[in-house]
Amino acid sequence: MLARLNRSSTTGLPLTEAVSSAGTPVRAEMRPEASPVEFIRSQAEWDGALAQLGNAHFLQSYAWGEFKRLYGWHADRILIGDAGQPLGYASLLTRRLAPGLWVGYVPRGPILIQPCADTLAVALASLETLARRRRLLWLKVDPEIWDEEATAWAAPTMQERGWRKGSEVQFRNSVVLDLSEPEEALLARMKPKARYNIRLADRKGVSVDQAAAEGLDELYSLYRETANRDGFIVRPLSYYRALWSSLLANDMATVLFARHNGRTLAGIVVVAYGPNAWYFHGASANEGRNLMPTYLLQWHAMLWARQRGCRTYDMWGAPEVADTSDGMAGVLRFKLGFGGTLKQGLGAWDYTPWPALYSLYGYAAPRLLAIGRQFRWRSQQHV
Repeated sequence: MLARLNRSSTTGLPLTEAVSSAGTPVRAEMRPEASPVEFIRSQAEWDGALAQLGNAHFLQSYAWGEFKRLYGWHADRILIGDAGQPLGYASLLTRRLAPGLWVGYVPRGPILIQPCADTLAVALASLETLARRRRLLWLKVDPEIWDEEATAWAAPTMQERGWRKGSEVQFRNSVVLDLSEPEEALLARMKPKARYNIRLADRKGVSVDQAAAEGLDELYSLYRETANRDGFIVRPLSYYRALWSSLLANDMATVLFARHNGRTLAGIVVVAYGPNAWYFHGASANEGRNLMPTYLLQWHAMLWARQRGCRTYDMWGAPEVADTSDGMAGVLRFKLGFGGTLKQGLGAWDYTPWPALYSLYGYAAPRLLAIGRQFRWRSQQHV
C-alpha cells in the first residue's frame, strides 16, 4: 500500500526548511519544482512498477535495500509524484555515521519514467527536501544516464541545483550489449577473438551448468582462489552468501559454472531486473584458463538473460579512461570483445544541507572510496 509522507518528520523539521550557503538552517518556502513523494511499502508494488521501466536497475530493487539493511543501512522506497502521475522512483538508503549525523545514497537512481532535465529537476528537488528534513550530511545519487544525455542536460541540471560532483561509489562507465538481436547476430557482432574463444571452449569439452543456492560455497571457494592469485581482499563467506542468496531467493540472479572433466574452471553471478541484466561477480581457477571458460560463461550468461526477456547486458564497469596504460585495460578489451558499446555515465553527485561539515568529510572520503573502487574492480572482474 502507498503511505503518503507526513508533512512533519521525527526530527520536527518541516518540509519547507532550507539551508543557507553558510550551512545554517533557515526558513524558506519549498522550491516550486519539488513534487509530493509517497512511500511504497509493498515489494510486489515496488518491483512491479520499476520492472516495467527500460532504465530499471537492480541496485534500486526492493531486494537490494533489504540486503543493505543487514549491514546498517535503512531503506525507503519513494515514489516521486503521486500514484496518479508518477515521475520517478528512488530507493533511498540512509546510514548513521555518528550520533545525529546521517548520510544518504540512492544507488543508480533516481529512476525517471521520462528522463529529461525537467523531471530530473523535480526529482532532485524532492530528494533535497528529504535530505534537509532528515538532517543528512550528504545525499549521493548516481542515476544511470549515459553519454550525450549526461552531458547535454543531466550534468547541467545537477549543477544548476547546487549539487556537487561526488566521489564514485559505482563505476561511472560500463560496457553494454544489446540483446534484442538474434543469437547469430550477437555472435557476428563480437570481435573474432571472442567468438573464436567461445567456440574453442565448446570444442574442448567445457560445459556450463546453472547452480542453485547449494553452489554458493563452491563459488566462494573459487572466489578466494581468484583473490589469492590477483591480490585482492575478499569479505567473509557470510557476506557473499547473504548477498547471492538474496538475489537467488528473489529470482533475480543465476550462478553459472564452467567445468571440464570434473574440474570447476570458473563461475559468474548474473543478475536480471526488469529488461536489463548485469555481469555482477566473476571468478576463475588457476588451472584450465587456456580452455577459455570465461568466454563461454559470458555467452551462456547472455543466453540466460535473453531467456529472461532482457534487452541489455551490462558488463558492470569500465575504466574512467580507455587507455592501454590503465591497469584494467585487459579487462576492458575482454568486455569490448563481446561486441558491446563503451558507455560514459553521469557519475555520482552530492547534495549537502551542511556545506562546512561536508567539506571536512570530503577531505578523507575520496581517498577511502578510491581504495574501495580498486577492491571492487579487482574482486568483480576476472578474465
